[in-house]
Order: sequence, then C-alpha cells, then structure tokens
Amino acid sequence: MFDVGSRFGHAALVSLLIAVLGVVCAQGTTQLPKFEDYPVKEVFNQTPHPPILTTPQQRLFRTRIREGVEKGWGVWINGEWSKEQKEPGPNFAGHYIVIAWGCGSGCIEMAMSDAETGTVYSLPISAGGFALPMLVFPNSAGGAAEVQYRKDSRLMIIRATPHADRRDAIPNAFYFLWEGNRWTLLRRVRIEE
Repeated sequence: MFDVGSRFGHAALVSLLIAVLGVVCAQGTTQLPKFEDYPVKEVFNQTPHPPILTTPQQRLFRTRIREGVEKGWGVWINGEWSKEQKEPGPNFAGHYIVIAWGCGSGCIEMAMSDAETGTVYSLPISAGGFALPMLVFPNSAGGAAEVQYRKDSRLMIIRATPHADRRDAIPNAFYFLWEGNRWTLLRRVRIEE
C-alpha cells in the first residue's frame, strides 16, 4: 500500500498514525455534562401549587413535602446541604422544588414537586421511593449521597453507590436530565477515591 521507504509513504503513514491517535485521545476525553448545557427557558416566580400527594409514601412524608413547598424548609440552593432556601419557590429546572430531609446517619431522602402543577416525583436512582443510596467507598463507612442541581438547569448530578451492601458495589457520579416529566441518564462515571 505505502512504500515506507519513500518520502511520500513515510509522511502518509505518520499522518495516518496522528489521525488515529487523535481519534483515540478524543474518545477518552469526552466532556462531562455541564449545567449550562441544559438551560431552562424561564423560572417560575409565583406562589407554588400545593403538592398533590397521590401515593402512600408521599402521604407518609406529607409534612416534609408540604413544608418544603410552602416554606422552603429542606429546599437546598444548588443541592448544598448548608444552604437552605427557607422561602417558597423552585430550586431546580425552572419550576421544580427539590425537598430533602435526613433519615439517619448517612441517609438522605428527597422528593420533587412541580411548583406549577403540584405533581410530586421521586428522584432518579431512588428505586421509586425517596431514599437515595449512600455514597460508599471501599473500606469506608460511607455517607449521604451528594446531589447537585441548579434552578436554571435541567441537569442533576448524583454521586452515590447503588447496592452499597454488596462487596462489588462501585461509587458513581450519575448525570441525569429532567425532560418531559422523566429522568434520562446521560452519563455514569466511576468515582475513584
């Protein structure tokens, strides 16, 4: 195909190798989803609709959910535990209110209410309930899942270890997109200690 001894053949081979290495390197450095990649069109700024509690689990945590929607209690800014909103209004994806509460050491439960309609949703990887899996690294006791989100973005990042009770459980960062009233997993990245 190429006469490696010729000047043209050698240059073609080097060019081909550079192209192949460029493709391989580009595949290994795929950008992670960013909040600014998934903006919302507008942010809801009216009085939130009271939550509509339709399941037994939603009714079990009715006080937590209602106080989150009506008073902003347990409503974190950008998913930061130390930054409670303390006033009604959305904190995720323009018109959703993510409410969080503790459920024991290293345990966190979260629900999401639509400020426009009152519909209550579970967060992804919560297996239909409200409890998120812990974030556990090998040879550690673990802690609560880490969650990040923004009022002006439809992206939610959850760092957790599903099935943490198994020896082969792996901590991951999950990048979820909220769109059309459902969660879509965009990316899962293993977390190294």
